[in-house]
Amino acid sequence: MAGTASGGTPFPFSGVVLEDIHPEPALFDRILEGEGELSSLEYGFCMTSVNEDAPERRYLLIFQGKPYSAGVMSAKGSIEPTPIRDFFVYLAQNPHILLSFFQADPVLLKSILVIQDSTPDTEGASELIKIENLVVGLMEGRSDALVTLIQEGRFSIVFVKGGKVVKAYFSDKILQASGGMEWLDLFKKIQVDQIKGKQVRIRVFQDMATSPAPDYLEGEPRYTGGVFRHYTRSFPEIIVRDRTRTLRRVTVGEYPFIIGRGQDADLTLNDPGISRKHAALEEKNGRVIVRDLDSLNGIFVNDHFTREFTLQDGDRIAVGSYTLQVVLPRSPAEDVQLVSRSSDDATMAMDRNAKVKVSCPQCGVAGSVEAAKMYSRKKVRIKCPQCRHRFTPAGS
Repeated sequence: MAGTASGGTPFPFSGVVLEDIHPEPALFDRILEGEGELSSLEYGFCMTSVNEDAPERRYLLIFQGKPYSAGVMSAKGSIEPTPIRDFFVYLAQNPHILLSFFQADPVLLKSILVIQDSTPDTEGASELIKIENLVVGLMEGRSDALVTLIQEGRFSIVFVKGGKVVKAYFSDKILQASGGMEWLDLFKKIQVDQIKGKQVRIRVFQDMATSPAPDYLEGEPRYTGGVFRHYTRSFPEIIVRDRTRTLRRVTVGEYPFIIGRGQDADLTLNDPGISRKHAALEEKNGRVIVRDLDSLNGIFVNDHFTREFTLQDGDRIAVGSYTLQVVLPRSPAEDVQLVSRSSDDATMAMDRNAKVKVSCPQCGVAGSVEAAKMYSRKKVRIKCPQCRHRFTPAGS
């Protein structure tokens, strides 16, 4: 079952679903929804094809129809885990890249996770006789282990349970035995499968604990705008200031983003007036909110005490002696300043530029906007001078 995608795939697989295609964003939604050509891809992985301009290959593991983990493989065959977001951002930045989708099973996916996440207990160049000596040790200890054989950038994977081979994955077939496979039969297969004269490297893993990527979405899937959009969307930033200066700029990489005095917070602020877990930034219906976590002293947004607040770009969150200015991804809407009534020209009614009365839905301050801007074809977003809330007026 060796793939015909450019350069093939280094991992074994049980079937090819799609090969060498441009990765349209809707493809990943079809996996989640079990539709079309990807309806069978409940377990599997996708991988970028070999490219002279990009020798590293990116891959995404799919578990129960959802992105579960991701990684990057160097031209020399070393593997490193990455956030799922990095995989999708790479695709977005390289639209010319080709992608292939492969079916697998849960045991093979777990094996790939072990290879990417763990350090092998044994590793080195090996001849078959040395492999036999290793096998004897596994059999006598009745150990669980994962044995990988790597040749020419291609992985063969042997899954051992209680000292016996339960499954063995090669590029052309999967060998399985519920009661355990005879090692002698496996050695014969290895001798046939390996390329003569080419070095074989062996890695043995006995710690097989695995976990999903840190940005794996638990529970029911709620991908805002689709899977691709969810992982490539821009994240907010926080500018951290104390009473006298700007200290640093922090990216909110995932939700909930915990702010507090504790060392396990995503943003740790050393102030006795701040609780260990003081507040959190969360995403709700595509908007970013700040929520108080039952802290002792609460939070203030734009100088107003609150327990929960929907944030706009530029809002200031006060916690203890710190001010956190929120920088949100820019909206395509035009920002228009709301002019307060007190500063309006008294002869406004006679002005050629007629104005429309508008009130801020957040704090209630009243003002006006030029009608020409209000009813232009371009979407308008108004900024309140009182609370700095930005909003789209009804009818614009």
